[in-house]
Amino acid sequence: MANGRLSALARLNKQSISVKDMASQLWCEKQMELGIIHGVYSTPAMSKGSVVHAIIQEKVFVKLPVEPVTYMDRLYKWAYENYAGISKMQSDGYCREIHVYGSINGFRLSGQIDELRIVDGKVVVVEDKTISGYGNSNGVGQRFDSDKMQLNIYKSLLDDIKNCRYNYDNFAKSYGIEGKPLSSVFLQGIKSLGIKDELLRLEGIYKKMFTAMESMPEISDTVELRYLNRSDSSIITDMKIPYDKNSLNAYLKDALGYWSGDRDARPVSEANKSRCNFCKFFGKECTVWWPK
Repeated sequence: MANGRLSALARLNKQSISVKDMASQLWCEKQMELGIIHGVYSTPAMSKGSVVHAIIQEKVFVKLPVEPVTYMDRLYKWAYENYAGISKMQSDGYCREIHVYGSINGFRLSGQIDELRIVDGKVVVVEDKTISGYGNSNGVGQRFDSDKMQLNIYKSLLDDIKNCRYNYDNFAKSYGIEGKPLSSVFLQGIKSLGIKDELLRLEGIYKKMFTAMESMPEISDTVELRYLNRSDSSIITDMKIPYDKNSLNAYLKDALGYWSGDRDARPVSEANKSRCNFCKFFGKECTVWWPK
C-alpha cells in the first residue's frame, strides 16, 4: 500500500506482473489495466497470429504430453519444458517458449520468451510479433517501443537467472512450491513417461531447470525483434537491437509507480490518441479521448 492506496496488484487480485503487461504500459496503460479487469477477447488477427506462433513452435518445442490439473501441475509442466528445451538448445542451437521469472523492487515478474538462439557462442533473446502484410511499416512503427521494452525486460530477467541473482531459492520462496504435491492424475501421467524419481517433485524439476539456465552460454547484449506476416509466417523485418539497461531502469521505475499504487493508470497521450481506434474499450469503459 502506497500513500494509503492499495497496490494495483491488490486491486486487480494478481500475484505477479506479466512482462507483456508491463511492456504494454508503453502502448496505453489504461488499455492494459482494462484488459486485466474485463478480459481480452480474441480477434481474427490475434487468432491468425496464434496459428503462426504454433507452427513455429512445433519445429523444436519439447512438450510434456501430460495435461496439468492444478496450478502446481502447471508449474511443473513449465519447468520440465524449460529444462528439456534448454538442454536441446545445446545441440539444436535454439529453443522455443521459455518461461522466465524474477523480481524487481519486490514485485514478482514472469513471462514467456518466444525463442532463445545461440549466435557466436552467446544466447540471443528473440521475440516474434505478427502483423498484417499490408501497411506493415506503420504497424511496426506504432508498436516498436513496447515490443522493444518487452525484449529488454526478458533479457534482464534472463541475466539475473544466468548470474544467480535470481535462483531456485528465490523462486521457491516466492511461489511457495516446497512440499506442495502434484495431483495424483498428473503424477501418474509423468511417472508413465519414465521421468527419474528425483525429478517427480516440484523441488527436483525446478532445481534442475535453474541449474540448466545458469549453465547456459553468456546472454548476448543484442536482442532480436522479428515481425512476421500473420498470413504466411514470412519475416517482414528482423531487427537486431542493443540492450539498453539505462533506459530499461528508467522505464521500470516509472512503470512500477502504477503497480505500487503511487498513481492511477495513464491513458494514451493525446498525440497518440489514434491508437484508441484499435481499442475495444474505446467509447465504453474508457472515454478519455471519446469525442464530446
